[in-house]
Amino acid sequence: MGASYPKRFKLSFTNWDYLITGVAVVFFPLAIVLAAIRVLVTHRHNSCKGRNNRLFGWVLIITYGVIEFLMIIATIEDGDVEGLYSASFVFGIIILIPAIIMLLIAIKEDKKFSGLLQFYFNAIMQKGLLRVDYIAQEARLTEEHVIRDITFMFEKRILPNGRIEDGMIIIPSLHRKSEFSTQGEFVSRRGQRVQYSLGTESTHQDQADSAPKSVECPGCGARTVVSQAEGKECEYCGTVIVA
Repeated sequence: MGASYPKRFKLSFTNWDYLITGVAVVFFPLAIVLAAIRVLVTHRHNSCKGRNNRLFGWVLIITYGVIEFLMIIATIEDGDVEGLYSASFVFGIIILIPAIIMLLIAIKEDKKFSGLLQFYFNAIMQKGLLRVDYIAQEARLTEEHVIRDITFMFEKRILPNGRIEDGMIIIPSLHRKSEFSTQGEFVSRRGQRVQYSLGTESTHQDQADSAPKSVECPGCGARTVVSQAEGKECEYCGTVIVA
C-alpha cells in the first residue's frame, strides 16, 4: 500500500535547526533564545519533542565549546592556567551537564514516539480502528494529540494516503481492499459453482435470491418449500418441483 512502519523513528533537523546551531558558534546567547522559541512553538507536537531536546542539547554543547575557546585565549595572555581549570569545571556543571541530560531525554522521547507510532499503525492497519475518539481512548491521549500524530503519519507516508474527516480516519486503499478481498467462488456439496461477495450490497441480494421458497406443485397443487438452487420431489405425487 506504499506505507511502511519505521521500527525506530527520529525526526531530522530542518534548515531552521541547523541555522540555530550555526548562530550558536557566532553568538551563542541569541542561539539559546532562538532555540527556546523553537521549543515553545513546536513542543506540543509529540513528533517534535525528541528533536527539540536534541537541538537545545547541541546548542548548549556548542555554547560550552565557544566559552572554553574564549577562556583559553584569555589564559594565553595572562597565563592563569589554574583559573582556566576552575572556570572550565564550573561551566561544565552549569552548561555541559544539562546539555547531556537533554540529549538523553531526546533519546527517550524518540523511543516513546516510535512506540506511539507503532500503536497507531497497529490500531489502524491491523485492528481496523478508524474513529479518532476510540484511538485516543486506547492511547490515553487527547483527540487533538491523536489527530496531529496521525496527520504527521500521513505526511511522512508511514500510513497509506488518507485524511481525517469528522473524527474518522479515511484511507481509500483500506476500503478497496475490504471490498475486493472477500469476493470469490466455491463448489457446493452438490457440485454446483456458487459465486459469493461478502461485505457488499450484492451479498444481501444473493442471499435473498437463494432463500428457500414455498412453491405449488404442478401435479397435485400441494405447497412445498424448495431451495432456489435445487429441485425437490413432491412428497404427495412424486412430481419434481423446481423453484
